[in-house]
Amino acid sequence: MNLTCEISLAEAYTSGSQRARIVTEAWVASNGYCLACDSDQLIATPRNTKARDFECPQCNHPYELKSTRGSFGRQINDGAYSAMMGRIESSSTSSFLLLSYDPAWMVSSFQAVHHLFITPLTIQARKPLSDSAVRSGWTGCNILLDRIPKEGRIDLVRESIVMPKSASRKQFRQSEKLACLSVSERTWTTIVLNLLHGLAISTFTLADAYSFEDRLSKIYPYNRNIRPKIRQQLQVLRDLGFLKFLDRGIYKLEHNDISKG
Repeated sequence: MNLTCEISLAEAYTSGSQRARIVTEAWVASNGYCLACDSDQLIATPRNTKARDFECPQCNHPYELKSTRGSFGRQINDGAYSAMMGRIESSSTSSFLLLSYDPAWMVSSFQAVHHLFITPLTIQARKPLSDSAVRSGWTGCNILLDRIPKEGRIDLVRESIVMPKSASRKQFRQSEKLACLSVSERTWTTIVLNLLHGLAISTFTLADAYSFEDRLSKIYPYNRNIRPKIRQQLQVLRDLGFLKFLDRGIYKLEHNDISKG
């Protein structure tokens, strides 16, 4: 994987955003690969294709590219809120590719966000466009990256170091197990998993998990069985391979650092 972007491709453009789009899309076309299968190539979709910039020529898995100079914050802008929510409900969301580059147009970070970790609670509606706007009332959305657990954010390049391709694919395919859950159940599972990472310890107790009760009650104010739901989600996470039961009331997160291969 060549981490140098070919800036000469954008010589004919004066707009900064156009230049960035041309250069970063070309870099992904030359260096990207599919995480859902063994294809080492991604094909750019026709211009203006909605919600997908690349597809795998082998399995057709869709990807949407976001790029930035510097680093991404806690959220990224995306398209129409209603369209995104519709894709989530129909389980047709693309996986996202997040590409960061430095002032010298060297790729410093390249990360995939697994499509099944994008749930209704990771999407935030933006303020509708004003009455005077051309698209009056149109409502865009933000994807809240800090609500996506580590398991759903897969490094392909981290701090200018290329990660092992086989390990990145293994992490992606592990997350495909979430496909057996409904959208509502998957939302619960990813919330609990993200909260567990917030404990900042790999081994935790049931009492630690119960500490999320107040936060989950605010998210689900009509649910009167939060603690049983937490226990259920720990079982789900175990069955999916995201955590391990060590002893009665003692658990361990199974997230691995893919840089170790």
